[in-house]
Amino acid sequence: MRTTLVFLNVVTLLCVIMPHSALFAQTATVSGIVSEATSGESVIGINVVLMREINGVPEAKPFRGARTNKFGFYSIANVPAGSYTLVVRGVGYKAISRPFVMGEGNVRENIALALTDVRTQEISVEADRIASPTRNISSVALSMDFINKMPSFGGEKDIFRVLQLLPGVKTASELSSGLYVRGGSPDQNLNLLDGVIIYNPSHLGGFLSTFNGDAIRDVRLIKGAFPAEYGGRLSSVIDLTMKEGTKEKISGTGNVSLIASRLTVEGPITEDVTFMVSGRRTYFDLLVGLATINSTEKPPQYYFYDLNGKINWKLSDNDRIYLSGYFGRDVLQNSPTAGSTGTSGTAFGLDWGNASGNLRWMHVVSPSLFTNFSVIYTDYNFSTGIGSGDSSTTNFNSFSQIRDFMLRGDAQWFPAQDHTVKIGAEATFHNFRTLVSSDNSSIQDLIRRATLGTTGDVTSLEGALYAQDEWQNALGATGLSVNAGLRMAYFQKGNRLLPEPRLSASYALTDDISLKGAFAVANQFLHLVVRNDLTLPSDTWFPSTETVQPSNSTQYVLGMETSLFDKEVLFSVEGYYKTMKNLYEFRDDAKFSLFAPLESDLTRGTGEAYGVEVFLHKRVGAFTGWLGYTLSWTTRQFDDLNNGKPFYPRYDSRHDISATFTYKLGESWEFGASWVYNTGQAYTMPSGRYYWNPINPYQPQVSQTSQQNVVGNVSLRSYQQYTERNGFRLPPFHKLDLNFTHYFSWFGLPFNFSINVYNAYNRRNPFAWVLERNSSAVPQLVQYTLFPIIPTFGLGFKF
Repeated sequence: MRTTLVFLNVVTLLCVIMPHSALFAQTATVSGIVSEATSGESVIGINVVLMREINGVPEAKPFRGARTNKFGFYSIANVPAGSYTLVVRGVGYKAISRPFVMGEGNVRENIALALTDVRTQEISVEADRIASPTRNISSVALSMDFINKMPSFGGEKDIFRVLQLLPGVKTASELSSGLYVRGGSPDQNLNLLDGVIIYNPSHLGGFLSTFNGDAIRDVRLIKGAFPAEYGGRLSSVIDLTMKEGTKEKISGTGNVSLIASRLTVEGPITEDVTFMVSGRRTYFDLLVGLATINSTEKPPQYYFYDLNGKINWKLSDNDRIYLSGYFGRDVLQNSPTAGSTGTSGTAFGLDWGNASGNLRWMHVVSPSLFTNFSVIYTDYNFSTGIGSGDSSTTNFNSFSQIRDFMLRGDAQWFPAQDHTVKIGAEATFHNFRTLVSSDNSSIQDLIRRATLGTTGDVTSLEGALYAQDEWQNALGATGLSVNAGLRMAYFQKGNRLLPEPRLSASYALTDDISLKGAFAVANQFLHLVVRNDLTLPSDTWFPSTETVQPSNSTQYVLGMETSLFDKEVLFSVEGYYKTMKNLYEFRDDAKFSLFAPLESDLTRGTGEAYGVEVFLHKRVGAFTGWLGYTLSWTTRQFDDLNNGKPFYPRYDSRHDISATFTYKLGESWEFGASWVYNTGQAYTMPSGRYYWNPINPYQPQVSQTSQQNVVGNVSLRSYQQYTERNGFRLPPFHKLDLNFTHYFSWFGLPFNFSINVYNAYNRRNPFAWVLERNSSAVPQLVQYTLFPIIPTFGLGFKF
């Protein structure tokens, strides 16, 4: 009841602050849906502006503007009677102008856009500012066309690998596709696929993301201080939208690479119903199985697969039904080697996957009111089993599962010419199963106990209400735009109701230069901790409880943005400062017993992150790409870790530089490249060695040089002494990746052949430094690297 009253008070406040004359003036609304001319798919985030006509000639500056939402809908409210030209433009689409006369009634203008080559396009910065002035604060939208042209490993295009090249985004290692955004960890990112949370967005233990680029049509990253419509995570939002399926004809794409093969098929079912289905699978297990068919030693077996699907049913111009789903699985297992004396070696097994579904109803209530309702199901589980061929050896097993049922409703209201109001509510029923054991229980035993409910599931209700207003010319100041919002977050465990205020603003100093700033508070009720002493993944999700506090972050952003070179290049600088509370890690002395409460294995701490990001982005022309630089600091502090002293997490990097570009060489060749430089990562290194007698602690200690002068027959054990946690820096990381793509026809079908060169100048980047003894038992420093120069190939086709 208290949450509802707060929500209603916010909506009432938004209505009160609106100009009275704007609410009741005798005006009308222009609205409609923008879609692609050939496929019929909705066009997201494109500018729609009105140009007022004087004596039949449009004015030079836009009169009003709007930006399409995720369903292609736009609305421009309170338009006085008169003659206008409706102009719709965006990157990758041919601009269209449509004159019309505004009378006393509302006008419905649905627009179908044709695709065009970005090499010949022009950018309207002013249209961007009028349509949605605060949208670009800490936010970047990438086209799948650009992502597909970037270099990839093994010819497998990866959305997250491209997002890692943006300023403010870091990676933990060369193996990981995880996004560490502005000092946050990957579990603090809100990964949305068609509005559904994906808990583990990675394949290959983090090497590839779960998102198949052939099934995706829109990618947007919000690096922080996100608006009130988003919640449940601390750091960032990765918002992905799947294709809806073309209305033109049955068609598809396919690709064969060294890592996986994929196939996408889409098309119409009826005149009003379209579909899209996309699948992908690796074949490591098949190739390894063939190579070792006659061998007694079997290497680890690994494979992954994923499947995306979507159905779009157009009931009318005002109603659509969407049904989308995702299913993916990773399996990695190794069995002990069988020999004449029994089995030996380490046995391990990992199995994780996501399954999700979303049924949505889009309904246009009126030209000024748009609604969207969803019923969502999510199932994520992760299991780890590590043991030995000797059954007497202690095992480590973990099983983590989250099942969510969610109801969500959103409304977008256009009550006045300078206001766009969004309100919404969501309720999620969580079911958690988290089991960790270091005894001889097998992972099958844990799963069986969880399935039978003998371990006791943890359930909780999570809810949220939000309201936000995009207010242009705020407070009567021309050029000032404000997005003010409030989100009320509720979690049943602990009976917590937490307010999350959000505020962002943009002020246009000139036609080309604007200042921007933002402030946001966020809470996260779900926690992910990883066991750091294991080299294999051991993800464990658990909810906030009466004793486990929800994580909290407060972020501030300040920056500027301008356009250069005839508005083809966007240049921005942003500074940020973020504090984090109630972060959790496993204690160094965690027991991992099935019978001990999980809370006893955890320690709570804080975090801090701050930095400056510079971004130079060329969006149109034959040459496109960006140059990014980040100067940043990230620290963590836990009373029970590193003797209570602050330390840098592994992914902290002081300087980060990234350069990407694509260039079209004629009609049949395209070239893409990316270069990155990162300051060496924080690392824990041995700083010395000491000798100690564990039986008689009073035995005199000796240095390494006097090891042979030990008195008596007492055997001393050698121990390494380490730096503070992550108190050492590895050498810098840098590499160049290249991509060449050739387009041709074969059997009457369009094909493309790609050559990707990973680490083109063969930089031996350090993955780890380890002290090892040589043949003379003298310790020496050994550097481990992962990937030398690797050329790979891929073949794609369309039909």
